[in-house]
Amino acid sequence: MRAVLGETFRLLARHLYLITLISLTVWLPTHVLLNYLEFFDPGEDSAGRALRIVLTAQVVLDPFVVSTLLSALARIKQGVPVTYWQALAEGFSAWPRLMLVRFIVIWVLLLPSLGWLAIYQAAHEPELGPRLALIGLTLLILALLVRFALVDSAVVLGGASPFSAWPRAAELTAGQRWSILSTGAALFVLIFGIAVAGGQAFRSVPGANHFVARGLFDCILAVAQSLFTIALFLFYWRKQGIPAPAHPAAT
Repeated sequence: MRAVLGETFRLLARHLYLITLISLTVWLPTHVLLNYLEFFDPGEDSAGRALRIVLTAQVVLDPFVVSTLLSALARIKQGVPVTYWQALAEGFSAWPRLMLVRFIVIWVLLLPSLGWLAIYQAAHEPELGPRLALIGLTLLILALLVRFALVDSAVVLGGASPFSAWPRAAELTAGQRWSILSTGAALFVLIFGIAVAGGQAFRSVPGANHFVARGLFDCILAVAQSLFTIALFLFYWRKQGIPAPAHPAAT
């Protein structure tokens, strides 16, 4: 886990310019729109409107960001020079397949998640059964997320179809699942902590809570979330057993 985390942060720091461009291709306009609507056009359904925008970006546009970033990372690890436009072109070709896979993921997780919410309401009662069911569904969702954690790389870099990607992803995570789980948990705690600290700062200093500052902070979080993609890519790459190049790639 430590080796993967260390290389994850080194890749982000060494190629921060390229990774920032890729991440903000989608998330800069998305966050500008969200913050504009919140500050300048609030409405009665502002929360629902924001949720619809975020879900659309996550389901339709975020797969493009991920496929582009994975294509760039593969070139970097091979020691091949990569530019922003080259990464976009390669990511664009894998975008439809990855978008379909992400759509399937959402539906696969939706049913146990809905069951989790229903049982969570019942878990406030003293009966032991709902509580045990809640724990079981939580573990099921977590197990599915870890088992298929490398499905993005299987599709974008391995060329898997939306149907063959699942057994391929399960093969790739075999023998690495505890490391994937611990790495993902560490990154989640880090990014969640930054988000909470930023939110608390905006509440504590009302003068700082304005359109520009919020937009900048949201964009920083968007770039930070690329750490998940980088770390999972490294697990995929390690499974391939491809030796490191003699000279690092230029970006």
